[in-house]
Amino acid sequence: MPDYAIGDRVIRNPATWKPNEFDSWGRGIGVGTVVEPPFPLDAGEVDVQWPSGRCFESADQLLPAGESPEAPL
Repeated sequence: MPDYAIGDRVIRNPATWKPNEFDSWGRGIGVGTVVEPPFPLDAGEVDVQWPSGRCFESADQLLPAGESPEAPL
């Protein structure tokens, strides 16, 4: 499972992405930034600030932004 640090830029991984009700406001669209969570998260979870809002994500649903040609750095 990927290990992300605060400040890492991420995109959703289309192969493992699991939609939920937060997708309706833009979760997983664009490039997100891993931010400090307000409380400890379960192992393998990160807090991501997407362009449209913030959401807790499973790290296995994400890819580093630099690995995708459509994700600008």
